[in-house]
Amino acid sequence: MSDQDTSPGQNPGPAVTPTIGWRIEQPEYDRRVERVRRELEVRRLDALVLFHPTRMAYGSGFFHLSTERPMAIVVPLNGGLGALIPHLEQEHIAKAPGVTRTRVYPEYPSGGTKHPMLHLADLLTEMGLDARGRRLGYDSNGYLDVNGYDGPSLSEVVAEGVEAVRARDIVDRLRAVKSQAELAFIKESCVWGNLAHRLMQEKLALGRTELDISLEASTEASRAMIAALGPSYQPLTMVWGSPALAMFHAGANTSLPHGLSNSTGLRRGDVLVTGAAADVGGYVSELERTMILGEPTPEFERHFDLMLQLQQAGFDALRPGRTLAEAEADVSHAFVELGVGGLQRHHTGHSIGLEGHEAPFIDKGDETVIEENMVFTVEPGLYVPGLAGFRHSDTVVVRNDGAERLTYYPRDLESLIVRL
Repeated sequence: MSDQDTSPGQNPGPAVTPTIGWRIEQPEYDRRVERVRRELEVRRLDALVLFHPTRMAYGSGFFHLSTERPMAIVVPLNGGLGALIPHLEQEHIAKAPGVTRTRVYPEYPSGGTKHPMLHLADLLTEMGLDARGRRLGYDSNGYLDVNGYDGPSLSEVVAEGVEAVRARDIVDRLRAVKSQAELAFIKESCVWGNLAHRLMQEKLALGRTELDISLEASTEASRAMIAALGPSYQPLTMVWGSPALAMFHAGANTSLPHGLSNSTGLRRGDVLVTGAAADVGGYVSELERTMILGEPTPEFERHFDLMLQLQQAGFDALRPGRTLAEAEADVSHAFVELGVGGLQRHHTGHSIGLEGHEAPFIDKGDETVIEENMVFTVEPGLYVPGLAGFRHSDTVVVRNDGAERLTYYPRDLESLIVRL
């Protein structure tokens, strides 16, 4: 189809050439919905009600800011998607063409009418889903406890004889295996996370603070990314922070797996555990490195080398057909073989995509079978009281012969010594 319709005898307007857009295209959303519907048929469910903003976006393309105002996407067995939205999102939802029926309420808690969850019941009635004998799956039994929201559960507002059952895993299982478009966005995220980290490393200086350096590097990387990706770029998941992000923790703080930043100036001998990421098409990656300001001590070098060996064990463990529990067992065995079994503080990694942490997890309790095109972080850490924390994190994609590392920042010690 041409870009413009013209009547006989009229000169056509200038041709318009499509350019790349940093969003998942509608046909992929349509395929996702069809896969959800096949699972609904298997489970004899009439619809799936999604309250979590990421699951809503995955199935519809409707990205939004979560507040106290509840929203939901309804995926029925047939027909277009339904949506519960507050009035302030009425124009926004129109950008999601898969949504063909909306129920708009004025405001939370009631906007002078009734609670939004009762408006959801009206939407379900309009869609023929709120009647005796219907079975509705949900990811959460009602809206999430955020920003002071309070309200009834889904099972409390549906009609008598409607069964509401937990079906959170339907969408999460789909999200675990990435499409080629998703992989392309995650790879692009790695490029800009790499830049943010490089800028941060170049700005390290004695006396400067974690927050000062991190904010400056994140801003510079974000400005470069926005300029490079062009006018179609829009942050979709890292909406409260920088589109590209770099940060670090320094000193004794690193012996805590998730330490909080402070305003203490950097000192010679400080160990740094860093982090960098970027939002491209709503998809993120994770890059973390362990660094040191000044010459490392023999004790530091020994633990750094142990950390590299443990991470390599994690890379090697990710092969299609195995379970994630088996992969984690390999890494735990490596901890013991290297004589540091008592220093293992957390599982080896997690899936990543639309969220920084997603299911499934490289964990002894996760029996998910590893498949091609799953994307994980690999980040076994060593946390030595009185010395420091040691953790590299890399984003990897599972190929048919094992893991491929997408984050390409140097991992070796020499590259991560900051000589001041």
